[in-house]
Amino acid sequence: MTASIPKRKIQPKIYYRTGGAGETTFLLLHGLGATGEVWRDTQNIIDKKKLGRWVIPDMRGHGKSEWARSYGLGEHSIDIANLVKNRNKIIIIGHSMGGLVALSIATGWFGVEIAGVAAIGTMINWTENDTQRYQELAKKKLRWFDDYDEAIARYLKVSGLWGLISPSSKQAKSGVIEVNGKFRLAADNMVGTIGGPWMMNLAEIIKCPLIAAAGEHDPIVTSLDYKPFIKNVLSIPSVAHNAQIEDPESIISLINNIQEKCAT
Repeated sequence: MTASIPKRKIQPKIYYRTGGAGETTFLLLHGLGATGEVWRDTQNIIDKKKLGRWVIPDMRGHGKSEWARSYGLGEHSIDIANLVKNRNKIIIIGHSMGGLVALSIATGWFGVEIAGVAAIGTMINWTENDTQRYQELAKKKLRWFDDYDEAIARYLKVSGLWGLISPSSKQAKSGVIEVNGKFRLAADNMVGTIGGPWMMNLAEIIKCPLIAAAGEHDPIVTSLDYKPFIKNVLSIPSVAHNAQIEDPESIISLINNIQEKCAT
């Protein structure tokens, strides 16, 4: 039996983890091509400091969640909103693509009231070239690897985690799937088709407090890019695009900051 392409579902099953205790629920959303495991350190700090509950999904087409026939922003938003519909005081921390989904859910269009949002490293100056690039990627054939280490290395590079986490870590392993002795990335090539110039429009619509943050050395977006469109903007010192991996305590600082704004 040879390795095959996963079936793309109309309504894919969404894998998620949840835990913690308290009134507040922190919904932690990963970026494009990654998995919820990137939040493992943040989750541990939330538990240690008893800050509240947490919900950490793998979004459709990523990690342990099923692949989908399409990856529209609204579809992602429905998936994730359904995970927290019975929760109170929901604060969303979204990284990169996860920040876009966070803003979409915070509009209230998906039946969930959100107390606050922090978007980290989310592209705001999206161009037609970006759209075309991801559409071309979506057309590429699924790549299989005979060697597990080669597949892990590929995952770390495409997810921007190369050099930040150990190839033998749980975070790294979550990005690779084995099928009949061969290996592939967990993420569907089509997941990038979510992209578009939505952030600045959504930021104007949502009613809850919003913080837009970017790493001081992020090559994708800077805090200055956000300032014309968003009131509360932060630069995270000494990190690049993956603050949740590079400096998990900076995420806790963001959580404290957004909670203060929710209280005013």
